[in-house]
Amino acid sequence: MEPLHPLYFHYLDVLDVAFQPIVDIHSGSIFGVEALLRGTDTLGYDSIESFFDHLYEDNVLYTFDIRLREKVFEKFCTIEGHRSLKLFYNLDNRVLEMTDFSKGNTHRLLQRFSLDPKSIVFELSEHNEILNLEHFTRLMHHYSDEGFCIAIDDFGIGQSGYKLLYHSTPNIIKIDRFFLTSIDRDPKKKLLARNMVQLSTLLGCRVVAEGVENERELLVCKEIGCHLVQGYYVQRPKTDCTLIVEKYLTQASQFKEERRAPSNQKIILKRLEVLKSITLGDSIETLLDLLNEKGSYLVPVVDKAMHPVGIIHEHNLKAIACSPYGRSLAQNRSSNLSTLETYIEPIPVVDLTMPLETMIELFSLSQNAPGVLIVESSRYIGYLSAREMIEVVHERNLIRARDENPLTRLPGNFRINEYIANTIESGVSAVLVYFDFDHFKPYNDYYGFRNGDRVILLFAELMHKKLSSDFFKGHIGGDDFFVGAILDEKHTFENVCSELEGLIRSFGDEVRAFYDPADRERGCIVAEDRDGNMREFKLLGVSAVVVKIGNGSQIQTGEHLQRMFAMEKKTAKKSPNHMSIIGN
Repeated sequence: MEPLHPLYFHYLDVLDVAFQPIVDIHSGSIFGVEALLRGTDTLGYDSIESFFDHLYEDNVLYTFDIRLREKVFEKFCTIEGHRSLKLFYNLDNRVLEMTDFSKGNTHRLLQRFSLDPKSIVFELSEHNEILNLEHFTRLMHHYSDEGFCIAIDDFGIGQSGYKLLYHSTPNIIKIDRFFLTSIDRDPKKKLLARNMVQLSTLLGCRVVAEGVENERELLVCKEIGCHLVQGYYVQRPKTDCTLIVEKYLTQASQFKEERRAPSNQKIILKRLEVLKSITLGDSIETLLDLLNEKGSYLVPVVDKAMHPVGIIHEHNLKAIACSPYGRSLAQNRSSNLSTLETYIEPIPVVDLTMPLETMIELFSLSQNAPGVLIVESSRYIGYLSAREMIEVVHERNLIRARDENPLTRLPGNFRINEYIANTIESGVSAVLVYFDFDHFKPYNDYYGFRNGDRVILLFAELMHKKLSSDFFKGHIGGDDFFVGAILDEKHTFENVCSELEGLIRSFGDEVRAFYDPADRERGCIVAEDRDGNMREFKLLGVSAVVVKIGNGSQIQTGEHLQRMFAMEKKTAKKSPNHMSIIGN
């Protein structure tokens, strides 16, 4: 490695390093940090890219980069808890072209700072045009063979991304921000990003949603199966290492703690097989002993931070397990049969809190995987086989079927109460609505229960037609219904109330078709009341008690909400628009 000109040492003194956290998208726990260069503008460069172009043209790119790595490693070690974190380091794909390129320099630095090679993630980007794909894959193989993790940055914007996946599978894929900007409002971007996530997961790669700037984008990235998230919404890059913390996303109400489907999580945990894992760097002898000891047919492989990297299946060990010289070959350090990496297979990795539908989707796309590895806060906790996954789906469907209203097929009281409890507990701004029919008993007595059921089905159908698809809709029983809506920029309180008014009007209009012409023209039915006296009963309608909750809300429990519904029901029925609004 050539000595640096004093000018470049001056550059190193001027430059600083900022770190931006990369966190688990489900729990907010920190996974790693990306090192970002700061100060190139002070040196007179328009951009970081132009600075590295200058280094490349001066043929000092590799030498300078090694000195820069030293500076980054030193500062990284000042982050509290850094030994359990990954350090993402952007590597210019032209370093291999430098005449002074040599092996072993990074390892010497790691030994100096007592860092594990697997804690370093070299980010390779398509930002600089890849003129020679073979050269680029050689760079990937070089650092991968040296024991480092490899990430493809800006995935999806270059021409060679999928070729890179084919020729050399990286450990991590970072989806370019272009596909994530406004992904909540762009179905085409969502489709493309989902396909990238699915393909990467099937190949055993972890996926980072990069550049996320708001909660709406975060929710969609979580929905499509991204494992990790990075961006301004999590935290801006910080030069002060004391500002890097263990937990993020506390500002996102739905991420204080994942409570979306706790019943699903309980079912999964009940069927989870806690297979003993083996750590990268362990010997083949340790692996063989583990298989013999437990009688297992596969072993999960994790790194030192318990992040899954794949599985080893017993059928891949026949070369050493079934050979009289197998153990000797495994002990021979010069043989590729002696390293765990030789036998590792990719397998879908899913978070315990991920929607069950997403788990099934990722598994079903994998032709050879025997199951999935389950993680919590990015750490391995167990294995779910294909058979057990089927049982989980079956048990979940049974629970839903028992709770589902047999007439409307809407969620019943169990899921309604669960939704209310989770929404109140999360502190999110939301609207909770109770619907009750007006004059239903006289109609049911006069026209019969079959027509009463038809009216109930009409309202259920109108709920689906008139209310947004992402609202929670439930059937309490009889003529009582429930709706829940999370408030955001798309679903403001005013917009939600407008949709509710539209539903109330539509029901009042369409239910008239369920009356005889004479009653419809009269605007009422004439029937006996409970005391046997003939009286008029108005045509059917529906009233709603609308409760807004969130910051400053007095509603603290489901019981408190139900009392509010009962108290305000009469007020809603007397209101001109058939609504009683609380907390607006």
